[in-house]
Amino acid sequence: MEYIGKFGEHLVLLNLLQRDIESYMAIKSNQEDYDITVVLNKSCVKRIQVKATELQNKNTNNSISGTEKNYDYLVLVILDKDSKRVFILTKEEADKERGTDVKFSCSCKGDGVFIIKKNILPYEDKWDKISNA
Repeated sequence: MEYIGKFGEHLVLLNLLQRDIESYMAIKSNQEDYDITVVLNKSCVKRIQVKATELQNKNTNNSISGTEKNYDYLVLVILDKDSKRVFILTKEEADKERGTDVKFSCSCKGDGVFIIKKNILPYEDKWDKISNA
């Protein structure tokens, strides 16, 4: 997919709006560390970094860069054939899962195809992390 990054951002924005969470695309000129701004109430604004990848993309572990930036939540969008899976991590969880690596690895090879790493699976569809912040 040529515009996978934009696809991921708009998919996340759609999911947030469907959950009645006030959300806006970030302004890149002064909000470069994140993609979406979420307004939970007058005194609570959260920043979301979206990263999207295709699971079967010939990359040995779907290494994602940019997860070291300044944001509140990392939302991974992983596309595989006809499925779109979304994983929501806090910044602290993303840093922990990345460990000392420069890039965030989200897949490994299993039975000749790429699969999502088991340590990421518990974060799938955890939208309540954002809505209950």
